[in-house]
Amino acid sequence: MKRTLLHLFVLVAVLFAARPVAADTEWVLVLDNSGSMGLGGEDSVTKAPLPPNDPDRLAVIATLVFRALMGPEDKLTILTFDDSRPAIYATIPNDPKSIRSMDFRTLTFVVGPLTQAKKILEASTAQRKILVFATDGAPSEEARGQAAITAPEARKLLGLDPGPGKFEVVALALSQQSQGYVNSMENFLKPLGRYEFIADPAKLVAAFTNVYADSIRSRPETGRLNPGESFKFSAGKYVTDVFVGIATERKSGPFTTKLTMDGATVNQVDSGDAGCKNPPCHAYQVFRFSHDPEKQSDLVLTLPPGASGPVAFGTVLKYDLTADLVSAPTKIKVGESLEVTARIIWRGKTFNDPAFFKADGFTAVLAIGDVEVPMTVRDDGTFTGKLTVAGEPRTDRVAVRFKNQWKSFGDSREITVDAWAPLDLKIAPIDFGSWTGGRNETKSCISVDLAGSVNADKVSIEALAEGLSGGFGLEVEHPLVVKDNKFEACLVAPGCCGEAPKGATLTVRGIDPHYHPQAVKMPMSYAVAPTPFLTCWWPYIAAAIGTIIFIIIVMGFIRPRDFDKEDVIRLAKTEQALTRAGGRRLRDLPGGKRGFYRDARVAFDGGGNAVRATSGVSILLKAAKGDPQVTINGGLEEKDPRTRKFQPVDLSKGPIYLRRGIVYKSGEFVFRLG
Repeated sequence: MKRTLLHLFVLVAVLFAARPVAADTEWVLVLDNSGSMGLGGEDSVTKAPLPPNDPDRLAVIATLVFRALMGPEDKLTILTFDDSRPAIYATIPNDPKSIRSMDFRTLTFVVGPLTQAKKILEASTAQRKILVFATDGAPSEEARGQAAITAPEARKLLGLDPGPGKFEVVALALSQQSQGYVNSMENFLKPLGRYEFIADPAKLVAAFTNVYADSIRSRPETGRLNPGESFKFSAGKYVTDVFVGIATERKSGPFTTKLTMDGATVNQVDSGDAGCKNPPCHAYQVFRFSHDPEKQSDLVLTLPPGASGPVAFGTVLKYDLTADLVSAPTKIKVGESLEVTARIIWRGKTFNDPAFFKADGFTAVLAIGDVEVPMTVRDDGTFTGKLTVAGEPRTDRVAVRFKNQWKSFGDSREITVDAWAPLDLKIAPIDFGSWTGGRNETKSCISVDLAGSVNADKVSIEALAEGLSGGFGLEVEHPLVVKDNKFEACLVAPGCCGEAPKGATLTVRGIDPHYHPQAVKMPMSYAVAPTPFLTCWWPYIAAAIGTIIFIIIVMGFIRPRDFDKEDVIRLAKTEQALTRAGGRRLRDLPGGKRGFYRDARVAFDGGGNAVRATSGVSILLKAAKGDPQVTINGGLEEKDPRTRKFQPVDLSKGPIYLRRGIVYKSGEFVFRLG
């Protein structure tokens, strides 16, 4: 529980110290000084003793850190309970000695402090006004026979009902009592504004980050350090101030952490203890300094090895970026479109950093109530957005919100939403003309005339086509962009389309269901002839023909056969001369290499000469699968290796395959393939 309260108060102090740029803030801190905080109490039902919720005076540490982080443009008033009589309060001077002297002995008389808080904040001229109400219990009865103030009564007392309130309220619940006690406290505090119940350190850090990050427009980080440990963090570009608050996790007395920025030591602005009666007490330390927004800096927070115990810390980086709602209407009717322009301001000028807009999950949205639409950034850095107002007549706020993973900020203004805008639509005859469908998608675009319509350019309207099929469709913007009472529409025919369907109609109506009964329907005139066969299919036919031709050409080169690169022929007049004849490589002879759709072939004339022409030759050798084939003009004999005698070869069935190493004789020639 001690660590819970410690994290709570350190983080509260650091978070509240991060203020919007160039804004003064009026703070009222209603701090519970009841006996249950420091002395404990008893259960109202069982009468069992209850332990104190803040026996180590961590509320004092929180307040000291809080005031140390305050800037000169801020004002802090500290109010506490006074149970000497109903509806009064006590004020603690805003100085360390008075805060350390604070005692916890009263009952929870909240009426007086809350009444005075409202008075101070409503009279303030500060740009931001915030009431922080930190308590560990539900209100006490302030007079005999008079019930304790309820949540609805507290809301009226603070001016939150009927509303809107003139200041922010943050309610913090601190307790380690039973769930029933916690529920009672929650029922009172939760309706007052932002509420957080503190139960454990891990939950506390995440909860406070989520609850307060938007309101302080900064990036809070929390953690703890053991002796000898360090925490590294960066202050990026556009950061103008850095705030660091540190406090001990137990009553270990004074300590000194070291903070450096880019290697240079940063001086503290305040330190001290809780002012407990029996030291050592809880202690704190605060750093607050300016940062150059033109660069990034690296910071290191270190707890020396000799420190007496661990510490909890919180850091906040203050960014010099603010949102500005440049233009937005103050009055609009339900159903009309709202268009706004906004920007981010950096040093009084429009901030335009495309890299910033694309990094760290940056988003920009336009919102009214729970309805949000994304905004678009222009080249000049301004943002635009358009939103259709729905719901009932009311007073609302139009807001722009910029956010990334480390910062969330925005701007808003009040807008009056009146009753539904009247909408009366009239449509001139619609004729898309005639054309013949193409191989690809084709379209015909026209300006649809809404002459005579009322509020067609103010109410968000849409156009819907009925009766289109077969891939035909209507292409229009949504919502329609109406200019000079006209909008653009295109009838789209798919590629290789058939005949267009007949009888299609165009319906124009307000987008909101409120306007649907007033929809106007108009027949569409058009004539789209089917796409001619060749127009649609010629690419595929050409591709098929091209593929066939390609295959034919490729086969003409790869299908013909070559002689084996080692094949040679020996040719002579006699068998004795054949043994001395030199071998001639077939591939080296005329026609010995394959051609386009031609097998390799070698021809010999009557003189034994290799010739290119094949007609009228004596011997024709042709490459084939396996052994070469031979065609002879005349007879052919082959020498039997066993009998060594020549035997006639049957040529009646056409060319025969020559066997390598066998001697053949034809007419005057003897030859052998090898």
